[in-house]
Amino acid sequence: MTISDYQITAVIRLYMNHMKMKAKPKEKTNLDSPREDRVIISEEAMKKALFERIGDKMAEMAKKYEPEK
Repeated sequence: MTISDYQITAVIRLYMNHMKMKAKPKEKTNLDSPREDRVIISEEAMKKALFERIGDKMAEMAKKYEPEK
């Protein structure tokens, strides 16, 4: 299999373009101020999660004090 000069030139040109893209300075980011993550949960979801936790705790307590057979 022979490789033509055109193919080698194309690969080198592509490589050089790729390296130029990497060398560009990235957007300036403000590293001094950390970003805040915010999570918004609806009241219904909070109530559901709370009731599930309460139910799990109650079931755990009931099993703990249940007489053994």
